[in-house]
Amino acid sequence: MIYKLFNNRIVVKFGGSSVRFSFRETLELVKSLCEGNKVVVVLSALKGVTDLLLDLSKSKNPELLEKFEEIHLELIERLGIDVNLESEFKELEFIIKNEKLFPSIDAYVSHVLSFGERLSVKIFSRSLEDHGINATAVDAFYLIKTNEDFSNAKVDLEKTGKNIWVIEELLKDSVPIVTGFLGNFNGFRTTLGRGGSDYTASVLGRLLNARAILIMSDVEGIYTADPRIVKDAKIVPFISYHEALIASRLGMKALHERAVEPIVGRVPIIFGKTSNRKLGSLVSHVSSKMPIITHKISEEMAKISIVGSPNVDVRWPIAERADNYVAFLVTRDELENALNELHEVVFNES
Repeated sequence: MIYKLFNNRIVVKFGGSSVRFSFRETLELVKSLCEGNKVVVVLSALKGVTDLLLDLSKSKNPELLEKFEEIHLELIERLGIDVNLESEFKELEFIIKNEKLFPSIDAYVSHVLSFGERLSVKIFSRSLEDHGINATAVDAFYLIKTNEDFSNAKVDLEKTGKNIWVIEELLKDSVPIVTGFLGNFNGFRTTLGRGGSDYTASVLGRLLNARAILIMSDVEGIYTADPRIVKDAKIVPFISYHEALIASRLGMKALHERAVEPIVGRVPIIFGKTSNRKLGSLVSHVSSKMPIITHKISEEMAKISIVGSPNVDVRWPIAERADNYVAFLVTRDELENALNELHEVVFNES
């Protein structure tokens, strides 16, 4: 397998679908990576849990709290592991009832959202232990230092670097299982924005001088457009750091927009699908020279960008043009048709 070519330190991040629906495959992949490598695992919350917690933070509906507990208890029962989550359940119930303890609504919501990742790593580390791998759950609150933007925090690399010794020590005889998405500002929990676990993996990969960062999910890699919308979207096997940086900032869903900057020129990122261990895309110095079509939605409008083909003529109003991309606006209702039409034009499909 390709991943066995990489030795020394590897950071591997698993998305919510992998943790919830491909849990055993996730465990087996980590076990395989541990053969001859020093592995750090970064986990997202179970698929759907972050949205559930967001709703819970707003409504304080006890039925949502029960549903949150049921999702995790059902997973524990299915896996047949012995792990106690009672303290986390009680803490969450307390936090929901005491919003006024926090300096802002965003600080309160970030603390509520943290329970998704915290339970993921607790369950996963216990499961890995049961499979004969020494593992340690690590709450990134004690590791990742950020600025004061509680819901879309930026990592302070210098301050976080002073804490990386914790992971260094654990790697001597253990696999650190780290909460993605979470950070710390002045003793309060912060979150890194949607897809923030990618950002966590990138920061750890940079500070640990990792040989590679694996981003594992329910898709094989980066596509020429969102494959959920564009049926003919193609896998892009090689993407340069610069292309990935621009595409992620312009709305590419495969990678958090801040995840590329810390590792540019230092650590390659490999994308793969957890369920079949198929690797699809590599972010490095090499490029396939394939255009990537991205989009961002804002209320009733959508901004579509073409990275790698800045001179494509389009029939929609141009919003921005630069050396490596062009962006234009469509209505939200036009988005699906515009993406498919544009993809056909750019790739000369018939």
